[in-house]
Amino acid sequence: MLICLINLFYSNTYISAAEITVGKWRLVINETNGKANIYNQNTLLIADNQCSFTVNNTTKNQEQLLARQIQINDISDAFGSGKVATISARDNSGIKVFHHYYLYDNKDYILTDFTIESTQDISSNYLAPIKTTTATSFLPTLNNKTLFVPFDNDRWVRYKSVNFGTSSTSYEVGLMFNAKSREGLVLGSIEHDLWKTGIVISTNTLNSVKSMEVYGGITSEETRDVLSHGKVKGKIIKSPKIFVGYFDDWRVGMETYGDANAIVAPKLPWNKPKPFGWNSWGALQTNVSYTNSTQVADYIHKNLQNNNFCDTDGVVYIGLDSYWDRLTLSDRIKFVKFCKARGQKGGIYWSPFVDWGKNPDKLVEGSSNVFYRDIYLYANGQPIKTTNIDAYAIDPTHPASKKRAETYLYQFKLAGFEYLKLDFLTHGSLEADKHYDDTVYTGIQAYNQGLKHIVDYLDNSMYLNFSIAPLFPSNYAHGRRIACDAYAAMTGNMSTEYTLNSLTYGWWLDHVYNYNDADNVVLNGVTIGENRARITSSVITGIFIIGDDYSETGPQVPKLRAPELLTKPEINRIVHNCKAFRPVESAEGDAATDMFITTFADTTYVALFNYSFYAKSTSVDFSRIGLTKNKRYTVHELWTDTFYEQIDSWTENLPRRDVRLFKIYPKSSTEVEHINSNRIFSIFPNPASNELYFNLKNNETVKSASIYSLIGKRIKHLNMADTNKIPVNDLVKGTYIVKIESDRNTFYTSTFVKK
Repeated sequence: MLICLINLFYSNTYISAAEITVGKWRLVINETNGKANIYNQNTLLIADNQCSFTVNNTTKNQEQLLARQIQINDISDAFGSGKVATISARDNSGIKVFHHYYLYDNKDYILTDFTIESTQDISSNYLAPIKTTTATSFLPTLNNKTLFVPFDNDRWVRYKSVNFGTSSTSYEVGLMFNAKSREGLVLGSIEHDLWKTGIVISTNTLNSVKSMEVYGGITSEETRDVLSHGKVKGKIIKSPKIFVGYFDDWRVGMETYGDANAIVAPKLPWNKPKPFGWNSWGALQTNVSYTNSTQVADYIHKNLQNNNFCDTDGVVYIGLDSYWDRLTLSDRIKFVKFCKARGQKGGIYWSPFVDWGKNPDKLVEGSSNVFYRDIYLYANGQPIKTTNIDAYAIDPTHPASKKRAETYLYQFKLAGFEYLKLDFLTHGSLEADKHYDDTVYTGIQAYNQGLKHIVDYLDNSMYLNFSIAPLFPSNYAHGRRIACDAYAAMTGNMSTEYTLNSLTYGWWLDHVYNYNDADNVVLNGVTIGENRARITSSVITGIFIIGDDYSETGPQVPKLRAPELLTKPEINRIVHNCKAFRPVESAEGDAATDMFITTFADTTYVALFNYSFYAKSTSVDFSRIGLTKNKRYTVHELWTDTFYEQIDSWTENLPRRDVRLFKIYPKSSTEVEHINSNRIFSIFPNPASNELYFNLKNNETVKSASIYSLIGKRIKHLNMADTNKIPVNDLVKGTYIVKIESDRNTFYTSTFVKK
C-alpha cells in the first residue's frame, strides 16, 4: 500500500493532492480541479473523473467547487481493508460535497460515492459519482462492445451487446468488454434502496471510450416511468455507491459485481432445496380449476415425482397462477391438502402493486373506509398505467395497501401455500406525484418499503419468486424469473432463445438471488428437439418449473413425452447441484449465445444449442471452456446417453432446433468403462442416503457391483448374491458411478448422488 504526496502542503490531517496505491489500484487526484485518474495496475481506466450533481435545479461538477481538500484514511468494512480517499469541497452557496473513493487490498474493484450537505433542506434527483469526457483506451483494438442491461424483464426486453462506435445506456450495471480476450470494465450501483441508476457510455470505433457517466436519477421508457426521477430531500443527500471493476474475464467481473451487491443486501435466507415444480400459467392459464389442478398434481405424483423430477427432499411445488381466485377458499385449502398427501407443496400467485379492476370506487380489501382511488399512484394527477399493462399502479407506502397485502397473505398462509410468485412488481417502483409516506421521495424507495412489508409479514414461511420485476433490489425474494413469459418454441418472443439471451448476460443474478427461474417449461405443440432445448434452458438457468396441462382432459403429447424427457437423473442432478451456466462467448446484438458451461467438482458441463431450422456443426474448443490442453477427457452426452473421449477440441453435429448437453470429466487409467446400452437398468432412490437399489429386467442376476468416483477411482467392490441393494451409508456426500456386472458378463453403469 503506497501513498505518495504530490504537493507537500498539510492542513491538520488534510493534504492537497495524492497518489494512492492499494493492491492493484492506483488513484491520482488533481489538486487543482478535484478530478481523479483511476488505474488498475498501469492501465488507465477512467481519466479526469469527477462527481456531478443537481441541487435545487442547478447542476454543478466537482471542478466548479471551492476550498478543495483531500483526506486519506484507513478503512475496514464488509468489503475488506484498505484506504478511503475523500475529496471535500463546497459551492458558492455553502453546499458541501464529500466525494469518496474506497480502495481495497486484494480486490479487482474499487467503490465510489459522494454526499452533498447543507444547513438547509435541499433537493436533488441527479447525483453522478462517475462522470468524465476524457477518452481512454484500455481494451484491445478489435471486438470491443458495451452491454445494455435492462431495468426489468417486462415486455420481452432483451440484453444487447453494442459494438464500439456509438453511445449506449444501461440500467443498474454496465459493461465494456472485448469479446475475444474477455477483458472487461464493469460499472454499476451496489445500493438499490433509493436511486434508479443509469450507466451512459460513449465510444469510438475500435477501442476508445469517449465518455462515461454513472448516476442515480435515471428514468425512461425502460424504467416504465412517465415522470422524472423523484427528488430526494434533506440536509444530507447521498449518491448510490458505485462499483468500478476491471477483470481479465468479464464473466468473472459480472459475478463479482453480483457478490458485491450481496454484501450490501444479503440474499433472503433459504435453507431448503432448489425447487422443482409446476405452474398453471404454462397451459391452463385462465381455465385453472380445482379439478384440473389436482389432476395435474396426481399425474406428476404418479409419473414424475418418484422418478427423479423432484427436489432433493422429494418435493414438487404445484403452483396456481393468475385466476386462482376461481377456486373458493375452501377449494384452495383442499387443493393444498391434496398436494401434501402426495409429498407436494402448494404454490400461489399475486400482484401486490397493481389494481386490475381499475375501479377507484371499490373499497380496498382489509379496509372499511379506504377506496382504491386513495391508494393509486398518480402522475400529473392521473392514475398511472404502463403502456402495455391495463392496470393501475398502487402506492406501496399507503397503510391500506399494506393492509390489503396482509389480507391476501393471511389467506395464502391459512390455506397452507408454501410458494408465492409475485408479479408486475415494476408498478410499485414507478415515480409518482407523491407517496402517502411523505418521507419517501422516489419509486425505488417506495418499492423497498412495500417489499419489506411483505417479507416481514411472511416471516420466511414461503419461497418467494419474483416474476416481472426490476433487476434490483434482490434481497426480498429467494428467486427471480430471468426473463418474461416463455413457453415451448425455440425462437421468437416467449421462446427458448429469448430466455437464453437473458442467461447469456444475466446468469450472474443467482449471486444476488438464491436462484434464477427460466419460467414454465411447456412441451406441447413443438418437436422433441425443441422440448429438449426448452428443458435444458431451464436446467442450466436455475429452478425447474414445468407448465403443461397434465389433467385428464389435457393433450396427450406432453403426457406421453414427460416421463421420458423430465426424469433423466443425470440432467436433473444438474439442477440439484449447479449454479446457473455461464456463456462461453458473448452474442451479437440482442441474440443469445449458443454455448454455456458450468463446473461441479472436477466435472464440466457444456450446453450446446442450435436455434436454426438447419442442422449445423459447432466446434467445442477446450481452451475456451477452461479444460487442460493435451489432456484426455471423457465426454458423456446426457440426452442421447453416448460416451466418447476427446482431447483439445471436437466438432459436434447438431440437429435442427435441438440441444446437446455434455458432462465432461478427466479420463484416468482406472476409469470405469461406460457402456451405452438399450438394456433396461434402473437404480433408486437417487439421491440415496443409506442403501441403493437396482433392477435388472432381462432375467439376469447380479454377480458384482462397484462404486467409483467421477474421476474413475474405485471406492468399493461387492460380490453380490440374492440381493438388489448396495450399502452407501459409508460414502461421503457427492456424485458417484455405480457399475453392475450380471451373470451374463454384461455391464451396466449409472450415476447416483449420495446425500
